[in-house]
Amino acid sequence: MSTTDDGGWVRDVALIALLGAVLQDCAREPLSLLASAPQTSVIRIGRGGADSARPFDELLIEAYESTKDMLLASVTKQVGSRTDAEDIVQTAFMRVYAARPDISDAEELRRYIWTAAKNLTRDTWRRAANERDRVDPDGETRIAQLADSAGLAFDDVIALRHTLIAALNAVPARERQAVVVRAFEGNTYAETAAIMGVGDGTVKAYVHAALKRLRANIEAA
Repeated sequence: MSTTDDGGWVRDVALIALLGAVLQDCAREPLSLLASAPQTSVIRIGRGGADSARPFDELLIEAYESTKDMLLASVTKQVGSRTDAEDIVQTAFMRVYAARPDISDAEELRRYIWTAAKNLTRDTWRRAANERDRVDPDGETRIAQLADSAGLAFDDVIALRHTLIAALNAVPARERQAVVVRAFEGNTYAETAAIMGVGDGTVKAYVHAALKRLRANIEAA
């Protein structure tokens, strides 16, 4: 492998880590993912929009806000820790955000969020509870360092976050899902493939394409 290839690989690893750090930061207030674009009240994060009976992002906001308290209480009872339950509920929201299911009814979307949380509680809550341990307590410093390692020049962490989320918004749905599940949850390619129901090679291709598009979208911005 050439030095250039090595450098590109290092920058891609740093970009995945940067995306994960920014998404984890957003996950403390999940609806901030839908309000990160400077010139719009909500980000269009996938299919749908003006032609939909109701835009998906409106349904997602309604579904999340109307169910988060009950869901958090339910998960807290199951895992015995409110902090761990918050991690699970936030991760469930992130999975719905990434997957953007073809749902046009708020009640059905609430059930989808509950199912995502139930699966995480049963299968992956321990790892979700440990996610925060991988983030440097000085979050802004870590994000700035990762941006530098990824070859992205930003003087302002807020501007970097807005630009990165807007760039992610422009990535095709399956590529976006792959890179979010991999970056936010720290899954391996094999784990990401299992979650998405596709092969390892397909996930690698999705992630590679997503990173390429992300970098191009950021540079264009």
